[in-house]
Amino acid sequence: FFNKRTTQHKSTMDIDRPSVEERNQRYKPGSIKRVKLKNFLTYDDVEFFPGPRLNVVVGPNGTGKSTILCAICLGLGGQPPLLGRADDARLFIKHEKDQATIEIELAPHKSDGPIHILKRVIERDRGSENGNGKGASIYYVNGTKTPLKSIKELVTEKYHINIDNLCTFLPQDKVGNFSGFDKQALLLETEKSLSSSLYETHQQLIKLEKELQSSGNDVKATEEELKTLKKQNERLEREKELMEERQELLERIDLLKKKRAWLLFDQKREEAKEAKEKREELKKQKREAERSVRPIQEEHAEMEGKVTQIQTTTKALEVKGKREKKNHEDCLSKMENHSDGIEREVSEYQSVDAQQRRALKELEKERRRLQDVEAEADHFPSMEDTERTITEAQKELRQLRSALDSSKRSSQDLNRQIESAAEDSRRASERLGKMKDEKQHRLQRLFAKNESVKTAYMFIHENRKEFRKPVHGPIA
Repeated sequence: FFNKRTTQHKSTMDIDRPSVEERNQRYKPGSIKRVKLKNFLTYDDVEFFPGPRLNVVVGPNGTGKSTILCAICLGLGGQPPLLGRADDARLFIKHEKDQATIEIELAPHKSDGPIHILKRVIERDRGSENGNGKGASIYYVNGTKTPLKSIKELVTEKYHINIDNLCTFLPQDKVGNFSGFDKQALLLETEKSLSSSLYETHQQLIKLEKELQSSGNDVKATEEELKTLKKQNERLEREKELMEERQELLERIDLLKKKRAWLLFDQKREEAKEAKEKREELKKQKREAERSVRPIQEEHAEMEGKVTQIQTTTKALEVKGKREKKNHEDCLSKMENHSDGIEREVSEYQSVDAQQRRALKELEKERRRLQDVEAEADHFPSMEDTERTITEAQKELRQLRSALDSSKRSSQDLNRQIESAAEDSRRASERLGKMKDEKQHRLQRLFAKNESVKTAYMFIHENRKEFRKPVHGPIA
């Protein structure tokens, strides 16, 4: 009977129960002493202790009787197809759980022998999603991780437990297959379950019987077979002679190959000597060439130094040219400002000139008035009025002359400013001309050194309007 750790059966009768040592001695080697399940199908956490004799599991349908047999099969290294229920071991994990554990303790061969505790852990997240869950299980023996092959060897060879034999282990879903065995198949399966040596002996007897039935004592058949063998022997003798001749030819070919290899070696050695001598001659020519090239290299280094110096000078000239260009632009800006000032002064001068012309017209008008006054002097009633009129006219004439003098001085100042601005413009033009002449000289010197620079400069100068953005250079 199965005994649960969490359940204690009480009886009103006094039963003479054996001790633990006596109970352990009654177990045969390979008997199951303990089964522990965790998160396996319907069981959360349970532990069974089967007895050493017949064990019967009783219960209503769906309480987990077949689950215990499934756990025993899988715990001893069996695979789900043996049960006929599922192909994937992960389907035996309890719903909404990630891991199931089966632990089985087997009785040893001797009372003091080693006890083997087999443990199988099935994880839902291990193994291939489309596979049969072979990689989802981890096996342990006495707490040590062990491969499945070693588990099967321990169960079948040491304890002689054949899980795949229906006479030893008959799941509920395999009863139909078992009932379909004939007498011969049932006998073979029974022999396998009892002893592997018995099954092997039976197979050997069947083989010997077939050989005995197939062996004949007919003399004619033996003579015919002898003739056939003699013919085969003669043919083989001819083939042997041909093989020996072929072997001699192969040995001769091998010898010739070795001789050929020596000849090739001698030839290659002579070629190597000639190549070595040629290499020494080439080394000598190389040294002589290096000595002859050394002055050229020195001249080349000197020219590189000069080129570097020229590049430095060119950069300095570029900087100077940029500075002169900036000064030129400043002068042009100043000249434009002077031009604006000149225009303003000319405008003011024209205004003063207009005032001067108006003053002259007024003066001429007063002169005519004076002449009219003098012509009509005799008609005036008194001299005092005439003198007072002349005095006022003279005073007004002096004011007009003063205004005219002031306009002349303003005009002279404007003329001096115009002359100064013209002089500044002339000097700026002269400096710009000198800069252009100096640039032309530098360009000519640069073109004389490198004709491709001249070609590039002329191309850029002639096609400057064709570029999408401003292109500068080469700067001389």
